[in-house]
Amino acid sequence: MNKARVWFCILVLLVSLSSSLCAAKSVELAKDWSFSWVFKADTIEFTMTAPTTGWVSLGFNPTSRMKGADYILAYVDKGELFLSDEYGTGSTSHKSDLSLGGEDSAKALSFLAGGGRTTITFSLPQNSGDIYDTVFVEGEQCKVIAAYSSSKSLSSRHSKRGSAVIVL
Repeated sequence: MNKARVWFCILVLLVSLSSSLCAAKSVELAKDWSFSWVFKADTIEFTMTAPTTGWVSLGFNPTSRMKGADYILAYVDKGELFLSDEYGTGSTSHKSDLSLGGEDSAKALSFLAGGGRTTITFSLPQNSGDIYDTVFVEGEQCKVIAAYSSSKSLSSRHSKRGSAVIVL
């Protein structure tokens, strides 16, 4: 085998290996309702999809019901994405990180809304340093609570909720 062919085989192997290491993992909570995640450098990207035209949310590592969870709530209105980084302040309540003295660590990446479905992609730092944010460590377990509503008001109650324990 000549050197060029050996280097080509090594390159193909490395590309294949890096693609599998960066592949998104996903959870289907119900028909047409799912979320996925992928680690990228010092961030983690999440995509959530739900059968709604209202808000969608993911919460990470609650301590009791909604309390202690790091939440991302989002909705699309008139072609604009609204994203809020929040924290579970009680068993059925949450407030924005900013109102609690924390930072807004979520970064909106993309959205698609239509046909009764909403899909939103956002990124979070793996470790923002904010006490209201989860530290995401690849390979560790994380409890995720998800919900969606037919309303665009982030203070409205969810229409549907679910949860999963995942390995990041």
